[in-house]
Amino acid sequence: MILGFSTGDLYKTHDRLSPETFDVFRKIGANAIELTIVDMDEAPKLLQLEQEDFAGFRYVSIHAPNFDRYDTNSMIKFRQTLDIFEEFCAKVKVNAIVFHPDEIGEWAIFENYTFPVLIENMDWKKEIGKYVESMQEIFEKADAPMVLDLNHCYTNDPTMHLAHDMIDAFRDRIMEVHVSGFEKSHDPLFQTGQREIMEAIFDQNLPIIIESECDTVEIAKKEFEYIRAFLNSGESMKFGLPSLDK
Repeated sequence: MILGFSTGDLYKTHDRLSPETFDVFRKIGANAIELTIVDMDEAPKLLQLEQEDFAGFRYVSIHAPNFDRYDTNSMIKFRQTLDIFEEFCAKVKVNAIVFHPDEIGEWAIFENYTFPVLIENMDWKKEIGKYVESMQEIFEKADAPMVLDLNHCYTNDPTMHLAHDMIDAFRDRIMEVHVSGFEKSHDPLFQTGQREIMEAIFDQNLPIIIESECDTVEIAKKEFEYIRAFLNSGESMKFGLPSLDK
């Protein structure tokens, strides 16, 4: 099982791009990590990191920052950020870089880069990327793998039928899963008790990234143990959800 954290989970108390933060997650038991880049000004800090900072992690990904594609200065800085990603991936093994599709106006922007792009489905606040039809339109423009964010599915459809539809449509495209509870944002599942979100983890062979915001390391430990125990119980949909019309 590949199970780990987004480094933004402890943003209230820990630096998102610090080797010391990585070590906290490593000691909890994580063997995967997703580096959260919230602001493009943070991106240069990646170049201070080395391969040895990620010892023990079987999976390393990056969550790209938000930007305004309608603002020229923002687009210039975004291209500079992509250049930094390319340089970082040349010295550190990165399995994926996750992008929000609503912020990419022209997918050809990636043609000059070799890093692995993943496209994430969106939550209720976004205009596109929330439902199967919209994601299909995106994949017609960008033939890339997908991150299935189960929290985002839940915000659009608490029955989680949407997660089923996403899995049915994009099973072969999904390469990473994001999981967290939802009350206000990305909340710890051991607190929300939303087992239906965890039950939609259809393949435990995929990297699973916990995106639950945790106020303390102790809360992060409880969240990790809660999700790991659930997955080990065999209650998740390891072989996929059955079709609803059967």
